[in-house]
Amino acid sequence: MTVGWSNEFKVGALLLITVPAGIWALRWSIDGLTADIPTYTLHLSVPSAEGLLVKAPIKVAGVEIGEIGRVTLEGDHAVLDLSIRVENGIPTDSFAEIRSQSLLTGEKYIIVDLGTDGGMKPTDGTGYIELKDKPADFEKITKNVETISDDLKEITASLRAVTDNDDNREALEATLQNIQALSDELNRLAERNAHDIDAIVESTKRLTDTLDGMATDTRGDVKEEMEKLKAATDALQKTTDDVRSVTHKIDSGEGTIGALVNDRTTVDLLNETIGNANGVIEGFSGMHSEVYYNGRIYFGSSPQERHPEFFYGNPLAGGGANIVGVRLMPQEDFWYNFEFVDYPQGTVTYEEELNQTTGEVTTIWKRAPDYRLTFMMNKRFHHLGIRLGIKEDGGGLGASYWTFDDKLEFQGDLFDFDLGRYPAVNGPAWPNARILARYRPMPHVYVEVGTEQPFLGLQYGYATGFVGAGFNFDDDDIKLLLATLPLGL
Repeated sequence: MTVGWSNEFKVGALLLITVPAGIWALRWSIDGLTADIPTYTLHLSVPSAEGLLVKAPIKVAGVEIGEIGRVTLEGDHAVLDLSIRVENGIPTDSFAEIRSQSLLTGEKYIIVDLGTDGGMKPTDGTGYIELKDKPADFEKITKNVETISDDLKEITASLRAVTDNDDNREALEATLQNIQALSDELNRLAERNAHDIDAIVESTKRLTDTLDGMATDTRGDVKEEMEKLKAATDALQKTTDDVRSVTHKIDSGEGTIGALVNDRTTVDLLNETIGNANGVIEGFSGMHSEVYYNGRIYFGSSPQERHPEFFYGNPLAGGGANIVGVRLMPQEDFWYNFEFVDYPQGTVTYEEELNQTTGEVTTIWKRAPDYRLTFMMNKRFHHLGIRLGIKEDGGGLGASYWTFDDKLEFQGDLFDFDLGRYPAVNGPAWPNARILARYRPMPHVYVEVGTEQPFLGLQYGYATGFVGAGFNFDDDDIKLLLATLPLGL
């Protein structure tokens, strides 16, 4: 009986064969292109060698002329051995500067500012070059940016609290309606009593004329009293004129109340702003979200030969990784991944100790826990998906292939292009690679198996694999969970 293989299975098998073969060919092709180049050494004393890794480039006018060969400690300063290509001479009055390649990774490199002196630095390894300026303290800059970011978060949270609260929105609309009603009532009051106010003014004028006539025929004391009465009527006239002025301004649209009564532009703009805010809130409410956890256990063989860099053997074997992530899906075929990763390799550093008696320098390697962050954009095209972004604190890209109704997934990722190799190894900076197969036996639960750091393993004769499991739940599951919680004690 002939076994029929599905197209999905054939494509998946082809990927598993061609991707490792292509990577192997790329590795050996690059090794064939690299050749030893004659160099000489200059020494550079710096206050701190933080971020200045071995193999970091040395550039002049943007062109690489060498690399950092070794970092040693002399007193309270670090001394860098700069390996300069023989064809690049350095004038004696040249200076060196420290520049940062990226604020994200903290890596740095050396810039050489060539002088104009006719003499050249010695090429016998005894020459020194001076540091021009102290490098900027990016840690302080980062703290200032974090402070500003926290302030912006508080402002945004306050605005969101106001716009999300239905009571506040209803109270604002009710206030505007009350102002509109008050303006309409004042307008109607002025229109209804305009004739009465005119009649009162006319009557007051006639009364004033009569009293003036009487005042000419009366005695002095009566005249004095009438003058007081005239002053009172003058005050009444002024008050009447003020009332007439106010009603005229309201009717002509002057002032705040007049603008609200006669021009609805302000109210329309406020309603438009509230509508835009509602649109933004509805857009976020329609985004599908998912929370997931993934745990892995690493195993593997040790390097075939004894290498000082592998001071504790296989960098990953015997360790475990914990991944907590959030997936935001504005569209069904497009989503964002945010992950917090507890990476088992940790952070590798070293110290050099000088034996005062023998003059020998001993390198002591140390490893500390390391936590990494991931932010990637994902796009799916039927069975195939691609992703791009920051993968575990470094640039990364990857692809996935789904089959068997999305129950089986094949993943391949390349990341850590600058720091992918084992940091203690003084060799080519190969990126890290992770290849795995993931199977979902039931909804929201999956198991996986794969390999990691294949380039480093091929170079030093060892292999690393892992097995893992994980689960996920979406916003529908969260709503169901909240519905089952008790409402009170």
